[in-house]
Amino acid sequence: MKTIKSIYSVPFPDAELTDAFYFSTVHPDGVFKFEFRYFNDRWNCFVTLPSGEIRAAGVEPNVLSWSGFIDYGVLFLTDLPVIEKSSLYLTSLYIITWE
Repeated sequence: MKTIKSIYSVPFPDAELTDAFYFSTVHPDGVFKFEFRYFNDRWNCFVTLPSGEIRAAGVEPNVLSWSGFIDYGVLFLTDLPVIEKSSLYLTSLYIITWE
């Protein structure tokens, strides 16, 4: 059974929300690049890990993406029932590491 090793808060960029944007964050394991695109009436998130691997992350309220992987998870924490186009920045984004 996996247990959480660390929870790392990822700040959104201090910029206007657009339909497509990306940013990087420095994590103790290296640099993670987050790319967000709004299409099909929803946010889509693609994350490039420090290893260069690219994974899609679900932009759903309080749903842990990548729980089947042994290294990282991504979580959009919010009290909102749905993450709409204008409400992405109202969530808190986290990278979870397992041990």
